[in-house]
Amino acid sequence: MVGYSLNLKMKRRPEWLETLLQSKFFGPCYDHHDLRKNEMNVFCIDCNRCVCQHCLSSTAHYLHKLLQIRRYVYQDVVRLQDVQKHLDCSKVQPYTINGAKVVFLNPRPHARPPKSNSGASCVVCERSLSEPNRYCSIDCKVSVVLEKLKNRSQFISFPIPEFGDLSAKENRNPEQNLKEDESSETDMSVGNGLRLNSALKPKKQLHKRKGIPSRAPLC
Repeated sequence: MVGYSLNLKMKRRPEWLETLLQSKFFGPCYDHHDLRKNEMNVFCIDCNRCVCQHCLSSTAHYLHKLLQIRRYVYQDVVRLQDVQKHLDCSKVQPYTINGAKVVFLNPRPHARPPKSNSGASCVVCERSLSEPNRYCSIDCKVSVVLEKLKNRSQFISFPIPEFGDLSAKENRNPEQNLKEDESSETDMSVGNGLRLNSALKPKKQLHKRKGIPSRAPLC
């Protein structure tokens, strides 16, 4: 996947993603409060801040990674094609606006109905979804993914082989340890040589014992 990703060492959201999900868009830009159409509806990933269209006209955000924020049913959404470059949005419920697919940044407020066996629902807020989607927004998926990664990191362990009492061996005379190591290596080489010779030694051919010859009957 191109762009940003989540790994096992990450226990919280990236800083830019945290800002994106917590920002209030479409408010007036403080740097261009005296200009028209100064709504902050663009998020700059590199600068980790909300900007307006007038901010983009300067060279400060030249070649920066930008996300255009849109509104759908009074909630903030982004185009799936744009955000997919930076986050894996698979199984997030998409919606179509003016021929383009969009996804919600945060879950929409709603009264949680009781779960039903028919149809899919968001694993976090239980909103009804269409198969095979499992999340109603980016925020819901990120929270679930980070929780899974956190649980996996807690259970990851590396087995340590048992070598016996190392402290007792360290306390011995170094010459004695060297003799023991040499004797163990000799025994091992002899054992390996015997097994190798027995494996390469041709097998004896077993001849079946002839039976007692039967004489012809007397005429």
